[in-house]
Amino acid sequence: MDKLNNQYEISYHQAVLLLILYRIMVGFTHLPAASILPGNQDIWITILFSTFYTILLCLPLLYLSNKFNSLNLIEYIEKIMGKTIGKIIGIFYVFFFLYATILLISIFVEILDAAIFPETPTWVTASMMLITSIYIAYKGFVAVARLGEFIIPFILVMILLFIILGYKNYDFTVLLPILKDSKFKDISIGAIDIGLRYFNILILTMITPNLKDKKDLNKIFFRSLIYSMVIASIIVIVVHSTLGIEYAKHVNFPFFTVTRMVDFGETIQGFDSLYLTSWIVGNIIKISGYLYFITVALGQITNIDNRKYIIPISVVILIIVLLLKDNKPILAVKQPTQNIITIMAAIFIFILPLIILTVYLFRRKKL
Repeated sequence: MDKLNNQYEISYHQAVLLLILYRIMVGFTHLPAASILPGNQDIWITILFSTFYTILLCLPLLYLSNKFNSLNLIEYIEKIMGKTIGKIIGIFYVFFFLYATILLISIFVEILDAAIFPETPTWVTASMMLITSIYIAYKGFVAVARLGEFIIPFILVMILLFIILGYKNYDFTVLLPILKDSKFKDISIGAIDIGLRYFNILILTMITPNLKDKKDLNKIFFRSLIYSMVIASIIVIVVHSTLGIEYAKHVNFPFFTVTRMVDFGETIQGFDSLYLTSWIVGNIIKISGYLYFITVALGQITNIDNRKYIIPISVVILIIVLLLKDNKPILAVKQPTQNIITIMAAIFIFILPLIILTVYLFRRKKL
């Protein structure tokens, strides 16, 4: 397992960039926010409003990570809950990370197969992606952070350029009238749904011990949250103003569809290839991080070097992804997948941390 020394420290900027990428890749890929309440022209407002609920829902984990900033999530759960119960809860978190990774890879491969490499067998695209992720994860999270430091700015520039170049396709009248057709209750429900799915708080709890300056923890959380929510809302505005509100709900990968409608002209050739490259690399960085956290959590639960788990876990993931892909598409059948994600997120991001925080408050003098 990675030791906490200078070799494995993560800077403030690396952490912020990674958390921004991990959040916006969702909208960059399949944009589930297009279907949330209120389901109309005010979804972008719901995304911005969700920042408030996200902060509230993440407070238990944020508080605990500040108190135990030399330990990651799995380590301080065991310290607070005791060895046996702590390991059991840690195993649950391993399965949650595993489920999220399988879902992430399945969606990634589904889009690759459907829109980019329709003639390429699923096992080829999935294997190539996993082999790359295995190599990066084996180098440790510092490799993910350093790669992200160079690649993520390029990805953000690509998003910005496509947004600018697509201005001819925008019809902002579809976003009007603002807030007239939405109830505060519906906006709040949609905002809570988005807040519950802010998986980045789990990532932050896992990298806290490796931060160069642990006092930056709160600043990293708030800044990455605000930046990513603003970018996500802009993506929704672009998608809605290009495709329309209703059509955007039924397209499996809306932003990718929007980019294919951009007219580059004769002077810009192959620019769409840069988008595809940035999208693929962005997903690989995200998958590598998730794979790393699964194995680190397993390594800390079993006291075995996390690198010994990377290949076996990757093989398991590949098998499950292939079985899922052969069974039915994930994006086309959004339910019950979205409900399962919401329920699991509520448990692992808010309910369990709230219980752990309560136990800590009763036991803090002993701890």
